Amino acid sequence: QGVTQGGYIYSDGRNLCRLCTITAVLEDSLIQSAYKAVIAQFESVGITNISNDIPIILVDLNQLNQKAGKLSHIKLKGFTRIDPVLDKTNQSVYSFQIFILFGLPRIEFEAVLAHELLHVWLQQNQIILSPATSEGFCNLGQYLIYNNDQTQFSMIHLRAMEKDPDPIYGKEYLKMKVHLKEKGWNNLISYLMHYH
Repeated sequence: QGVTQGGYIYSDGRNLCRLCTITAVLEDSLIQSAYKAVIAQFESVGITNISNDIPIILVDLNQLNQKAGKLSHIKLKGFTRIDPVLDKTNQSVYSFQIFILFGLPRIEFEAVLAHELLHVWLQQNQIILSPATSEGFCNLGQYLIYNNDQTQFSMIHLRAMEKDPDPIYGKEYLKMKVHLKEKGWNNLISYLMHYH
């Protein structure tokens, strides 16, 4: 109340400060502009050919945890569902659906979307990583969005990622970030593309 003159409580119990409600992602047009912004930032570092027709569905916290099932956790903000399907020629391909919490501030929404789209990219390129390494790599998507944004909001999120004690989302992310610093995006992507 003292800093932002109040805020908003969502129906699923989440709180959002008044400043963050200004950019909250609540409708399809905002989803599409965020999608384009993330794809453009990926392309600038060499991550290309991600499908542009993946359904992105806004859900509440209860729906998200329900979709994630045994993969749900307390800080979950997005989840990618990957299902094997047959195409017109009876070849096995994958269909993707991305579920993200409604009402996230735009930059946080883009960061979560970037994480989820990297799950899609790994699958599309048949890159098999351990579940922990996969999450660590996908967190580099969040890192890219926040680092490019350079606002105070993004710096707070970057610091939180650095200090996250979680063995998967924290420690594995830091390991992947070391690889990124050593190799750069192009070499890291090239390395992963040959890692299957």
